[in-house]
Amino acid sequence: MARPMRKNAVLKLGGVGALAVLLLGGGLQLASAGENTGSTAAQTVNCPTVRDKLPAIPASAAAGVERELANLDEEIARQNERLAKQAANPQGGANFINNAILGPLKSKRVAVLDRIAINFNRAGAQRPNLDALATCGLNAPGVASALNSSVKAGNAATGGNNTTAAAQTVNCPTPQIPAVPAQAAANVQAELANLDKQINEANARLAQQAANPQGGANFINNAILGPLKDKRQAALDRIEIAFNRVGAQRPDLDAFAACGLNGAGAGNAGNGNAGAGNSNAGNGNAGNGNAGNGNAGNGNAGAARTVNCPTPQIPAVPAQAAANVQAELANLDKQINEANARLAQQAANPQGGANFINNAILGPLKDKRQAALDRIEIAFNRVGAQRPDLDAFAACGLN
Repeated sequence: MARPMRKNAVLKLGGVGALAVLLLGGGLQLASAGENTGSTAAQTVNCPTVRDKLPAIPASAAAGVERELANLDEEIARQNERLAKQAANPQGGANFINNAILGPLKSKRVAVLDRIAINFNRAGAQRPNLDALATCGLNAPGVASALNSSVKAGNAATGGNNTTAAAQTVNCPTPQIPAVPAQAAANVQAELANLDKQINEANARLAQQAANPQGGANFINNAILGPLKDKRQAALDRIEIAFNRVGAQRPDLDAFAACGLNGAGAGNAGNGNAGAGNSNAGNGNAGNGNAGNGNAGNGNAGAARTVNCPTPQIPAVPAQAAANVQAELANLDKQINEANARLAQQAANPQGGANFINNAILGPLKDKRQAALDRIEIAFNRVGAQRPDLDAFAACGLN
């Protein structure tokens, strides 16, 4: 499958949030996301479950069957990502989804279902007829796809159907920040990255809470939203101080500290990066329906360029690995923020020769991304899931 560039980042298992735009030196303000991100949840594929339709699985075939059931779920996750992208940026005609998503999905499912049947046959058991389970339809927006993987203990033994509902995500207002003085850009970038990291961490907590509820009715407010507000207030204060230190009017950002909750599967607006240039979408939060953090901007005269990094194509994330994957996606966004801050400084005060950007910015960024992507792979491996190959997503170009 072609690897889409980071122009339209999407979620692995959820809806698409709005990208905020922060203009450097342009005099315009960020559009507020408020309590509603302004984007509807994407549709998801509705495929017949397979696990609950299988006869008793011979012990010698169990490993092969489980592997193929996981393949079915990984393919559902991939196509849900494509549907999310299509919702955010429609393309093709009326039949695009049928021809470009559901049709190829059916073909892939036929191949996987055949391999499941072959596993039975090889073990000397009667080969089940699974052809009727190949065709998928569409769920209504915001409805999670039914899955086949054994996320909870006992599913493999019972042959039960595992339907994974999307977790809630935090809904934080996008700070309306005025034009950022060049001398304050790096500090503002860093704090916007902190705001996004805080959202990622809170969404990881919400994902864990959805998978393993704890506490009473006020647990989310007291243990997640309350601490998130305090952390956001501190980061917003530092943004204000960055303006004040360079002699610019200090903006009042207090109103943007408190966050609410999106419904399960809905998206959350990210915090744009101070900088101009072409749009460069950020990394989504795998499995939690929360849009990533955009490096958006407008092409003002003399505007800095931004990095253009491919969005890692991550398969369905096991619940036990969700927090680690979230943290590394936040690291990827932080690395992009830092690189864009360097590019903004380079635009304001050029240094080095023709290869300075490649050698001093893009090269180190590739190394940092490779390390973060390796840690994502390891997070899968540690919980016994197939380790994805993410090496192709380390190198970035320029918008």
